[in-house]
Amino acid sequence: MASEPTSSADLSPSSMSNPAPVATAPYPYSELYPYPDAAPGYYYPWMYAPPAPRLGTWALVSMICGAVSIATLQSVLAILAVIFGFIGLNEIKKSQGTVEGRGFAIAGIVTGFISIGLTILLIALYILYIVFIISTLSTLPD
Repeated sequence: MASEPTSSADLSPSSMSNPAPVATAPYPYSELYPYPDAAPGYYYPWMYAPPAPRLGTWALVSMICGAVSIATLQSVLAILAVIFGFIGLNEIKKSQGTVEGRGFAIAGIVTGFISIGLTILLIALYILYIVFIISTLSTLPD
């Protein structure tokens, strides 16, 4: 008969033609997974990802001050952008990787110096303009 009941003796591992393989070899990532029975990708409750680094506030303020100082030609904001940029770089250096934003700090410093340079250039052009007007007025006939 086709559906004869099998006894428990027929299911012994020696009678089976293809027994299931036993996983005794360690995982290739044994240092990452301390338990060999754990499936790769399973995280234990005490295995959390490290916290994401936060953005440095001084660096962000420096970049904003630098951009606004170029747009409005305000030298006070340019000086603040340079000061805040160096404070932001110092904060990033001391944080040991928990604060990021080095690019923002450098952008604030560069835009601050560009704005200061533009301000000095405009002041020099204004002085030359005044000197030119005074020299022109002195050559006019009475």
